[in-house]
Amino acid sequence: MAVSFLLYIFVFFTLDYSHALENIIKENWNRLSHPKKVYELYKLLNFECLWLCNDKETNNFYALQDILKHIPYHGIKPRESKSLDPELALTDELIDIAYKLYYGSADPSKLYKGWNLPKKPDQVINILASLLKEGRIRDLLIELSPKSGEYWFLVEQAKYLESLSHFEWKPIKLKRNLKLGDKGPCLDEIRFRLFLLGDLKEYKNSDVFDQELIDAIKSFQKRHGLPETGLIDKRTIQELNINPADRLKQVYLNLEKHRWIYPLKKTLVVNIPSFELYIMEGNRVIFYSKVIVGRDYREDLRPTPMLYSKVDSITINPKWYVPTSISVKDILPKVKKDPNYLIKKGFKVFYMGEEVDPLQIDWSIYDEKNFPFRLVQEAGPKNALGHIKFNFLNQFQVFLHDTPDKHLFKHTKRSFSSGCIRVEKAEDLALYLLGQEWTQERLRNLIKKKETTILKLKESISLYLLYFTAFKRDEQLHFREDLYGYDTILSKVLFSSGGKK
Repeated sequence: MAVSFLLYIFVFFTLDYSHALENIIKENWNRLSHPKKVYELYKLLNFECLWLCNDKETNNFYALQDILKHIPYHGIKPRESKSLDPELALTDELIDIAYKLYYGSADPSKLYKGWNLPKKPDQVINILASLLKEGRIRDLLIELSPKSGEYWFLVEQAKYLESLSHFEWKPIKLKRNLKLGDKGPCLDEIRFRLFLLGDLKEYKNSDVFDQELIDAIKSFQKRHGLPETGLIDKRTIQELNINPADRLKQVYLNLEKHRWIYPLKKTLVVNIPSFELYIMEGNRVIFYSKVIVGRDYREDLRPTPMLYSKVDSITINPKWYVPTSISVKDILPKVKKDPNYLIKKGFKVFYMGEEVDPLQIDWSIYDEKNFPFRLVQEAGPKNALGHIKFNFLNQFQVFLHDTPDKHLFKHTKRSFSSGCIRVEKAEDLALYLLGQEWTQERLRNLIKKKETTILKLKESISLYLLYFTAFKRDEQLHFREDLYGYDTILSKVLFSSGGKK
């Protein structure tokens, strides 16, 4: 809603509606975006005029103006109400903003298959009523936005990125990789961009690749999930060429995702694009591990889904009951090349519930349309799940587990799985969840027995698999790749008409 529109209302709106608001609401019912909520709010306020009836309401009006100036930095674009009544137009707009702040502008359950994250209880109208009664409507942004420090950090970053939008950001072309001591006409532009983005502390005109520039490049690479080589290579330039306006949109997308989350006191969180697992207690990280997530290969996309569940038990020395999709895509081609593959890797083959000898099967006649077998990998050092599996219910058949392939954690980008999450510090995570009575020695002795054992947790822990591509780390703004196009899906909804709905 443009400020000029508000001033128009302020100048021309002089009628006293207090005594007739209930009837006016009913008359404008079909013109309001949120008629039931408008009625509910006024009912809680005894159908008193809120905006332009006297000095108190005029203060509300200017407070709303102030909110409308700041709300774009939350990634929310105010919209002009369809109401023809000025008093109701402002209230309708207030409610629209309030619900977008609290729940978000998009419905993730309509965007992402299997979305099951819990929804926050609806307290919006009661909070609005309290703010209006207490003359604190200016506190709306604080009261209804997510309370996490990360959210408000992103809001501040949005303000800064918006300030950078007037700088020219032409694509930098790189003919070859640049390193310490090199000279080039593009180095001064790179230096200036790194200064604007906060990676270079002080800008001095220079076309020489010096140590100061190496440090800035490494800072930039770290913030964008790239190998910290200090070289200016193709991948680094690609990230550096993304202009502040597009980065601002990326921040807005992630502010939106924060509004979808039901806040919990203690949570096990996997952030898929950054390949990391945390245990969060409030705003504090109390456990951390690298993880491996699902493949993002164009020819073989196997994304890790976003979901909510609870880890309630841990399996030591788990067997792997291989999903049919993985059996035919990954294992069957290897068996056709090497008939002994299943035996070497510790797999058993079952047909109609009965174990069969894999060497007696003509594997050449089977494919993804014709595969009647169930493959089960026995517990042991070769098992794809490693020695530990963290159990949680979900409809996607994805697991959180250990892995024998520890070398893969050396990679910066870790999208190697079929959708499951492999945990680098699986043993440490198990010890944390099991509690103080479990020692490393006790756990390892249980693993050495090679028996499959399920350990029930004394207290389950909530699990979020989330997808943040812009986030706070060490007081800096980090960005990550949109691995599976989840951001692209959301962007089409939020920015489809040139601005956020």
